[in-house]
Amino acid sequence: MHKMLKEIYEQPSAMKRCYEGNVETIRLIAKNIKDRNINNIIFVARGSSDNAATFGKYIIEILSGIPVGLAAPSVASLYKRDLQLEKTCVIGVSQSGQSEDICSFLDMAKKNRAMTIAITNNPTSKLSLIAEYKLNMNVGDEEAVAATKSFTAEIVLLELFAAFLAEDDKLVFELSNIENIIEDALSKEGLIKENIERFRYMNECFILGRGVSFPIALEFALKIQETSYVRAKGFSTSDFRHGPLAMIDKNIPVFIVAPSDETIEDNIEIAERLIREGIDIITFSDSDKLNKKACKYVEIRKDLNKFIKPLFVVPLVQLFSYYLCMLKGNDPDKPRHLSKVTITK
Repeated sequence: MHKMLKEIYEQPSAMKRCYEGNVETIRLIAKNIKDRNINNIIFVARGSSDNAATFGKYIIEILSGIPVGLAAPSVASLYKRDLQLEKTCVIGVSQSGQSEDICSFLDMAKKNRAMTIAITNNPTSKLSLIAEYKLNMNVGDEEAVAATKSFTAEIVLLELFAAFLAEDDKLVFELSNIENIIEDALSKEGLIKENIERFRYMNECFILGRGVSFPIALEFALKIQETSYVRAKGFSTSDFRHGPLAMIDKNIPVFIVAPSDETIEDNIEIAERLIREGIDIITFSDSDKLNKKACKYVEIRKDLNKFIKPLFVVPLVQLFSYYLCMLKGNDPDKPRHLSKVTITK
């Protein structure tokens, strides 16, 4: 079995460990943020972790009302600038915890009186040693180059963080069932395998999502890029109308990641517009109205909290990416030109 598939299937137990190993620490961090009157949060990350940070931005702002930004790491690492970060919490997100620019930014933030948090899969990493608070993904070694269980763990931790900031005890409790939610998603593997043949010769695609599902669309695109070498472009459904829509072509399918929430009508509207132009759409949704418009769809659970539905989608897009890679005859564990740890400065 390929390491990528093995690690996808390790996620139920890994997410249980992730939740149980961090829930009390996150509860404490959320309390300290309130006690210190922190009124701004900044993420610093790269790659899949940056997509997770984008999810963190959406979920924290929606649930807690605290403004969240995404840092430009080179401001600290290359331009050597200090920022005014009092009353700010800076969160470094990195599977390895070794990337120089992420570490540089967190170190600069700490020196400028920010609260600092490291989310890593290595509690003894450089990033963890810099940070005031440490959250360990606790998912075990991730050997495949394409991040799977580490990305999912980052999503779980950031949603749990947002839930505590919002004092949403119901969501905290629902996340304690994450093991079973991921298992349910993985049970759809057969459906994905049955429908993957249609995409054997796909060389380009668009992947859309909005709100909390937009970062999942970005991660889906990244997974396809790095394992199948397909030119997958991820966009916010709304931003897609502002220029990228001009690139649509009947030979380029559009995937829509669209769990039902306040964004569903916008996703249905763009789907209808694409269909009028003769574009094939593929949906990951629990909306019957949207799924009926698709040439292929993967249905997600309707009974989940709207903020947990994106977590259900994550293993589905990972499985799709893996089987597309296999269909194209690539090795998912050895993507060309890539290594597991990318050191950027």
